[in-house]
Amino acid sequence: MDAGIAALAVAVVGVVGALGGARIGGRSAVDAAAVAGAKTQELSRMQVRRDAYADLGTSAFLFTRAARAVEVAITPRFQSPDVSWATIDPALYGALDAALGDVAHKAMLVQLHGPAEIVGLAWDISLHCERTERGLSVYADARRSEAAVARHNVEEALEGVSKARGVFLANGRAHLDGLSVPLQGEPYLRTLAREPEGYEE
Repeated sequence: MDAGIAALAVAVVGVVGALGGARIGGRSAVDAAAVAGAKTQELSRMQVRRDAYADLGTSAFLFTRAARAVEVAITPRFQSPDVSWATIDPALYGALDAALGDVAHKAMLVQLHGPAEIVGLAWDISLHCERTERGLSVYADARRSEAAVARHNVEEALEGVSKARGVFLANGRAHLDGLSVPLQGEPYLRTLAREPEGYEE
């Protein structure tokens, strides 16, 4: 009888141990799946950010091309005795407006995906693009005596777009590589700390 009880006790302990082991193993599997899921989600999130950063950089580049096309069309007006002779193709302004809208849209996507330190740099690009568009408008309406200053302001605004784009992409890359952002020191400082000299709203 004692032997039977002992055998039963051993069997019960074995069953309990097996159940405990299965429970621990199941918990480990769940934990492992959660960790793997979190890693997959983080990789997906970083890929979305990478795409958003690249898209904004491309949009800023295309905006610069559209702005240069308008500038090239305006300049001949001041190389002729008749200031009004050179008309500007409205399609050029249409392309510029579309490019500006695309930059703003891509900056909004960056704002959605973050992080906050990168969002401010994204909007810097958009603001420099807006400044460029305003500068081109002033240049197009300028008198001959004002043309040199107006064109200089356009050039500074375009340089601002280029610098803001570089700062944004450098910081975006740093963030994706796991570095602290924003990066410090030139040329990684915020680019709207001051208005370009000689620029008038």
